[in-house]
Amino acid sequence: MNRKKSKIRYSKEKMRKDLIQQKKTLKNNFLLNVMRGDVKDLKYIEENFEQLDIFISQNGFQIITIEFNGAVDNNSEIILSQFIIKNRVEKILSTYFSLQSAELLHRISMIINTDESSIKIEKLQSQLQSAIEFIDHDHGIRCFIGISHIHNNMGEIPDAYTESLEAVTSAAMQEDKNIFYAEDVEKLSNQYEFTIESEYRLINHIKTSNKEQAFNIIEDVVCENTKNHNLKIGYVQCLMFDIMGAIIRSVKEKGFSSMPVEKDPIRMMKENLNIVEMKQILLDFCSYACELNLSQKEMQKYNIEEDINQYIRENYFNTDLNVSMLGETFHLTPAYLSKIYKSETGNSLLYAINSIRIEASKKLLDETDLSVNQISKLVGYVYCNAFIRFFKKQTGLTPGQYKNLNKKQYKTIDE
Repeated sequence: MNRKKSKIRYSKEKMRKDLIQQKKTLKNNFLLNVMRGDVKDLKYIEENFEQLDIFISQNGFQIITIEFNGAVDNNSEIILSQFIIKNRVEKILSTYFSLQSAELLHRISMIINTDESSIKIEKLQSQLQSAIEFIDHDHGIRCFIGISHIHNNMGEIPDAYTESLEAVTSAAMQEDKNIFYAEDVEKLSNQYEFTIESEYRLINHIKTSNKEQAFNIIEDVVCENTKNHNLKIGYVQCLMFDIMGAIIRSVKEKGFSSMPVEKDPIRMMKENLNIVEMKQILLDFCSYACELNLSQKEMQKYNIEEDINQYIRENYFNTDLNVSMLGETFHLTPAYLSKIYKSETGNSLLYAINSIRIEASKKLLDETDLSVNQISKLVGYVYCNAFIRFFKKQTGLTPGQYKNLNKKQYKTIDE
């Protein structure tokens, strides 16, 4: 009997917790929909706010949006990060204001009823800054805060949310400012300077593989336009893409076709990055472009495929023959030479070395009675097992099987 009562109590408690969680989820999702402007009927919003115990003051409210990154590789870590940040920030704000929170992945937005206190949010900046620094220091989570204007109409919730998003994105773009207000965003400029002369000089330096001078131009242009944090986020991105376009134009058509997808700078630039990270992407991409142009010039000096194959044919017996040795011979880094050769032939340098060695070994197998071990050394293999493995990979037969098969064929022909 006691066990049955205990089970009933447990079921009721579980149901109660499930209902609380369900209401919390409904509240979170509805608030997000209202802030994003997905729900426009004010009467419908008011009715649902009342049912979900959401109170928004018509005499003054602001939206604070917090974005965070770091230490959030999976869903459980994101939830934990949300809890830490929300708990810390709400502790400061709830002393003065009532508020409603909504969470979405790496973002938390709070609607603050600012008319309830004579204290303005600006007065709490030092406390919010301390909270951000504490979270970063103790939990490895970097936070940025964006704060909207004061609004007095429930229909302006989406406007306040947009303002807070623009502000928090601007904060995340900076390297030394964690809190941004809508007023700060309005003061930002929508003009940047990347002159035709600077663009021409950048393209010219990359074409001549003058990496140092190209880097200097990128550094100067980015610094000049962002040093006072006075450029709007959208225009910072436009500037970065303009510079990226100049780099792309500095390389011949299809020059970037071999670039791995994960290294695609345009894809990387579209991510929510700060100015320092975006500038580094430009510098890395510029370096890659300089290297491509250098390799294309080297390719013009000689017919790369024929010269390399000829060198391998003349030196296949050398056990030291490898990609590094070829790089030294042709005065290019092994990585560059490999890239050039593969773009021309579709095969790797290692494949070319082994192919020429295998062809030479076939001739020795056909025309001599030397053992497989002796032949492997004559064609440049230190280890006989490596020779047998490469031989079988290319012919489908071991050297011994190949020799026996050819003997039978010659015998049949003679008969």
